[in-house]
Amino acid sequence: MREAVITPDIQVEIRDVSIPVPRAGEVLVRVVVSGTNPKDWKVPCIYVQQSLNSGDDFAGVVEQVGEGVFEFNPGDRAAALHQIGTPSGSFAEYAISPAATTFLIPDKISFAEAATMPVACLVASFGLYDVLRLPTP
Repeated sequence: MREAVITPDIQVEIRDVSIPVPRAGEVLVRVVVSGTNPKDWKVPCIYVQQSLNSGDDFAGVVEQVGEGVFEFNPGDRAAALHQIGTPSGSFAEYAISPAATTFLIPDKISFAEAATMPVACLVASFGLYDVLRLPTP
């Protein structure tokens, strides 16, 4: 598969890499749309010391699930938040996400619409549960 990474000298490289394999609790998704966020250009400018695929928001079709994942099946339409700072981000043909940060896309929602939600939901949850200290659901 092809993957876009940002190098330590802040260049983008397209690389041919193996399709990642989901571990226990993870979901492999064939990426249809990858969202972008301000952190996608800020993090590499500040923190990159090795090549990084910094994409984290994505939507696509479930390809494979890891051991213990029962909520998703191959062929499901799903969107997800990739675990920030780990390999197999969303600027690629396939991406890995924890099942806990993956959700099914309703039929009336497009892949593009769904790909805008993961990091936005993460930021909202930080505000509600970490800053305002609301009880978790």
